[in-house]
Amino acid sequence: MKNVWDEHYERPKSKLAFPDENLIRLLSRVQPNNRKALDFGCGSGRHSYLLQNEGYEVTACDTAKTTIDHLKEEPSSIHFLHTPDTNLPFAPNEFGLVVSWGVFHYNKREIAKELLSSLYTSLNEGGFLLGSIRADGDTHLGLSQGKMQLKDLSGGYAETYSLEDLKDFLSIFREVSIGYSERTPLGKLDERICHWFFLAEK
Repeated sequence: MKNVWDEHYERPKSKLAFPDENLIRLLSRVQPNNRKALDFGCGSGRHSYLLQNEGYEVTACDTAKTTIDHLKEEPSSIHFLHTPDTNLPFAPNEFGLVVSWGVFHYNKREIAKELLSSLYTSLNEGGFLLGSIRADGDTHLGLSQGKMQLKDLSGGYAETYSLEDLKDFLSIFREVSIGYSERTPLGKLDERICHWFFLAEK
């Protein structure tokens, strides 16, 4: 059965091609010894290809079967996987780097913590999690009791995080650095798109 994300990635405008500039900056700050990387919640694959270009052996996964099926059609050495639930198929200490860009906040908090715990286990000691998460103050999603009001994600679930929420969420990591970004959509100066981004080391 299709979910809101399957329908989202069937729309051409949803297939982002360029990596996030904040992730590019974070990547320049890490040099994991284990060069196996996971793009968790890969979406259109834009960060999967970035990781590959940076010399990583890449696995990428998403809950949306639509986008995984499309990505598998492209010639690539990236291992694309459909992961429809919290039972992630990764071994302990498998990766030196995990990227989760704009994923956790689309889950209820207890599920996000379950996913984070699983990803933490899949990282080796000294491995890194690079991620972003929606921040309190965001108005673009139009959240009402956890439901998004955006046209192309209508009815989908999301939450926002305060700085203290995020620190607590990432507290299992040995060291965490956090940044913040805020922007407006073009022509909508009264709206705010707000994200925390972070580098966490196991």
